[in-house]
Amino acid sequence: MYMNKEVIYLEPEDDITDILTKLQQAEQKLVALVPPKKATMLRSAVNMKLVARTAKECDKVAVIVTADPAIVKMAMTAQIPIAKTLQSRPVVPTKEDIDKTMAEEQVIDEDLADASAAAELDELKSDKNGKNGAKTPGEGTKGAPETTSKKDGEIINLDEETLENGSKDAKKGKNKDKKDKNGKKVPSFEKYRKWIIIGSVAAVLLIAVGVWAFVFAPAAKITVAMSTSSDNFSEEVKFATEENAENLDEGTLYVEKQTFEQRYDVEFTATGQEDRGEHAKGNVIVSRTFTANEYPNGFGIDIPAGTEFVANNGKIYKATAGGSIAWDGDNYKKVCDGGKDISSKSSPCTKSVTIPVEAAGSGADFNLDKGATWNSYQGANVTNEAISGGTTNNVTVVSLQDVHNARDKIAEEHAEENKTKFMDQLKKDKEFVIIEPSYAADISDTTSKPEVGTEVSDGTKPTVSVKISYTVYTVKKSQLEQLMEKKMSVGDDQKIYSIGEPYFDRFTSIEEPARLKTTVKIGPTVTEETIIERTKGKKIGEVNSLLRSINGVSSVNVSPSYFWVRSVPNDPSRIEVDLTVEDK
Repeated sequence: MYMNKEVIYLEPEDDITDILTKLQQAEQKLVALVPPKKATMLRSAVNMKLVARTAKECDKVAVIVTADPAIVKMAMTAQIPIAKTLQSRPVVPTKEDIDKTMAEEQVIDEDLADASAAAELDELKSDKNGKNGAKTPGEGTKGAPETTSKKDGEIINLDEETLENGSKDAKKGKNKDKKDKNGKKVPSFEKYRKWIIIGSVAAVLLIAVGVWAFVFAPAAKITVAMSTSSDNFSEEVKFATEENAENLDEGTLYVEKQTFEQRYDVEFTATGQEDRGEHAKGNVIVSRTFTANEYPNGFGIDIPAGTEFVANNGKIYKATAGGSIAWDGDNYKKVCDGGKDISSKSSPCTKSVTIPVEAAGSGADFNLDKGATWNSYQGANVTNEAISGGTTNNVTVVSLQDVHNARDKIAEEHAEENKTKFMDQLKKDKEFVIIEPSYAADISDTTSKPEVGTEVSDGTKPTVSVKISYTVYTVKKSQLEQLMEKKMSVGDDQKIYSIGEPYFDRFTSIEEPARLKTTVKIGPTVTEETIIERTKGKKIGEVNSLLRSINGVSSVNVSPSYFWVRSVPNDPSRIEVDLTVEDK
């Protein structure tokens, strides 16, 4: 019995449902299922049994065309015939077939060319003998396939005897090279497996290299040299610390105050000396001698508490209570101390008052014997009773001078370091220009522990805490560019390419004007964006001509990433633009 065959090539993405559907929809009774290499859908015993059951229900004979040992093993379990090629005789595999298939997987033919040549020679001989197509379906070995054609509808002998004999031949190891009805030897494609794999890998690598070379590798660097002219700029400018006060037309720049603060805590040695002994105490007598004729309208001397009296030795004593000397000009006969009478208005009279005093400082040298000499007070004579009780006790204290010395030393030691640090920090921001003459340092907060005037015991080191604020004014570079464009009348097709190192000459303070001086380079308006937009996707030669036509472009150099790259990529990210400025 012979049947027409329908070949179904399975796809890698097909699942078991797709396979069963294709099997059910097949028009021929004999269905050859050809799975892709390394297929996994038929390596399941369950899936293989589903194929066998579906074929039986549809009254079809399913043959699996494969040499995969795993699929052959599953076919043996489900009793489904296996053919190594579309021209091979299908047999239900046995364990010996599986072992043989696995062994053949390891065999690589060494001379494919000889096999191909032999096949062609057989075909030529067959043609000469006029035997092609001479045999009838009944001729040839019993159970052999009817034809070796790969087309749908070819006849394959699949009767019960063929399947049985095929199984027996496999068991006996008698399977040899098959021949078609014309007697030609059909080469097995297993012999070409190595070369097919090598060719496939080479093709994949060639495609990958091609994609890389023509998709990912192309890149270009475009170097454009701009011809510019240098010019000196000098303009008187004023400064404003409020942003809304800026007026570039009038040359007024908005400036910002930048601050950098540092705090230091440093030990120092106290050198102040102070006498902490007792203060001398006593009384001074203030007296005034006069005549009624001298002061007909009277006089008065007021001595409030705290009044300072100075002895001739320079020591100062302070009144601890007040007093006064006065005469109103009446009753001249009884105006002297104690109401003493005077004989006439020309007779001398003395009025006095006793004032308690305390030495301004401690120490035994403030003690005075009675009757010492004093400086007069408002024309009145000053003398004293005994002043005593002063003692000397010299101790070391924190003096104000100690604190100032320590503060100044800190500021001096860190002046250059902090200025450099401050300026470097500001220079990182390329948007600002520093007005260096405005740099200043201010010691805004100084405290000592212990405080000034505090006694310090031997071995104790006081500390001083100093906060130093460094300030400088900055102006935005964009403001300077705008100012220069206004003052220099830069054309629409021109722009400032670079500014030298701007500096402010004759700067005294932020409230006074100064002169801004620098050099600028002016050239044509060409940007990286415009170059990329004009050149992407164009041939390298065309790019050179296009860019050289721009007024002010002195030279163009296009460097492709590899020698085979002949065009600038369309992807802007793969285009590098380097603008250089050449001074005339």
